[in-house]
Amino acid sequence: MPLADHHDQRKKPAKQTSFWTGHPDFASVERVKGFEPSTSCLGSKHSTAELHPPAETSKARFQVTGYSESSQKFTSQLLDDFITSRTPGTTQKTITLYHFALDSFIGYPLTPEGINGYLNSLTCGNAKHNYFRCIRTLCRWLYQNDYIASNPIEKVSPPRRQKKLLPTISQEQLQAILNHRHCERDKALISLLWYSEMTISEAVNVKACDFNWEEGTVIVLGKGNRYRKCLAGNGLIRQWFSKHDTFEFGKNGAQTMLGRLKAESGIPCNAHSFRRGFCVHQIKSGLSTRIVQALGGWERITMVEHYSKSLGFDEALNLYRQINTPS
Repeated sequence: MPLADHHDQRKKPAKQTSFWTGHPDFASVERVKGFEPSTSCLGSKHSTAELHPPAETSKARFQVTGYSESSQKFTSQLLDDFITSRTPGTTQKTITLYHFALDSFIGYPLTPEGINGYLNSLTCGNAKHNYFRCIRTLCRWLYQNDYIASNPIEKVSPPRRQKKLLPTISQEQLQAILNHRHCERDKALISLLWYSEMTISEAVNVKACDFNWEEGTVIVLGKGNRYRKCLAGNGLIRQWFSKHDTFEFGKNGAQTMLGRLKAESGIPCNAHSFRRGFCVHQIKSGLSTRIVQALGGWERITMVEHYSKSLGFDEALNLYRQINTPS
């Protein structure tokens, strides 16, 4: 039975900006495109038999879809197959990102021209690169599993990203933010975010038993469901966890707290600004980017280099003189 090419005739969803700036809200996409509520954590209402058809050759797949290689379009069936193929360790957040990037790609040709047309229709600035990465992963999977005879993403250039310096929290700003905290829990969480370079998801899930105070480290569950070590922070954190097992609230509560502190202090204190602050402070203290990368758990050293761009010449010169002053 041919895959439904009536997707091409469906109306484009009304724009409701959410999650990634400039992209239609996922719930809106579901509603307009006629998706029914999903019955599995992967966001698919199809049965296992439907999502795992018998293996076919590339030629057979083209015959089933009813498309020639040059005109094959992306369909909801291909999206379902792709989502189902993700490894068991893939987080629900990653699955949601795939849906945001690929749901409105349905109906576009799986060609360089089709991909460029979709990317050019987006108005989300630097976030457009996130869509490109999702489509790149999709195309590689389609090609490797014989859904398409060639990989169109190889002829598509990544969207250019505007380079900009992101806000970081200095030690002076950290003290100013701490002066506006409403309780000891806020004080401990803010200190942990800055001194340990954790993400907010990692921080709110930390338990007292995860700390090794003799070593000065804490074990956290990070990206990709992988455990890693982080710095345990200062005495404020140890004092809190000597009386409490957790921070006693979740990610949403922590983000609300940071939003309140931003409004009260006038300092942009989202979770990543603390993480970047840790990076810049350690670079200014004389640590190499490779050591900072290891401490912060960054996969690519380019992230550390990007964050440390706020280190100016005068600061670098002072650091150089401290290291190279004759004794």
